[in-house]
Amino acid sequence: MWVIEFLHVLMGILWIGLLYFFNLIQVQSMPKMVEEGAAKPYTQIILPKALFYFRWSALLTVITGIAYYVVGRQNGLQGIPSSSIMIGMTLGIIMAFNVWAIIWPNQKKIIAGALEGDALAKAKRTAFLASRTNAWLSLPMLACMIAANHGIF
Repeated sequence: MWVIEFLHVLMGILWIGLLYFFNLIQVQSMPKMVEEGAAKPYTQIILPKALFYFRWSALLTVITGIAYYVVGRQNGLQGIPSSSIMIGMTLGIIMAFNVWAIIWPNQKKIIAGALEGDALAKAKRTAFLASRTNAWLSLPMLACMIAANHGIF
């Protein structure tokens, strides 16, 4: 049981850490990187690897979270089931969907250089909005996950 919980927390830290990196650092730094000619090396070398860890940690967080929920429910673990854990799980699943169905497909096209003009601007904006949505959803999601065992609400 503790192994599943440990993996869930570890994958969640990686996922949310990268989410905050993209939203708080990359978005703010990209204009300066473009200006200084560093954007292309970043998008070709660092970004693909970061997005790899981002999308797979999102999926593994959801998988280990569901496994933890199922095992915890069978063993009568405190906080499972509860309304706060269900809300947190739902938000996490929505966030993972955003990663795999919206952010990653758009980023893949951007990195490949497959888009130009309005199509490129639209893909960037769509990926940005989905990522920013995830950043905002992460706050109530984390609060719900903590509340399930610590009774915040």
